[in-house]
Amino acid sequence: MTLSVTLENRDIEKYLDEHDKSELSRIIWKMEQLKAAENDPNQLQAELLGNDLVLSESGSEHGTTD
Repeated sequence: MTLSVTLENRDIEKYLDEHDKSELSRIIWKMEQLKAAENDPNQLQAELLGNDLVLSESGSEHGTTD
């Protein structure tokens, strides 16, 4: 299920104090950074499996088993 929320500037100004505005800005920034990283083909994805770090690049997995 996808939920869309629209925040209007006038509501933000009316209902949020400066701290809340700062937190909202931080959350929006973080979401944009995560979306950009998710769509960046140069980003490496890694998963920790036991004591092994497994890197996934373009569908192939490379890991270290020292």
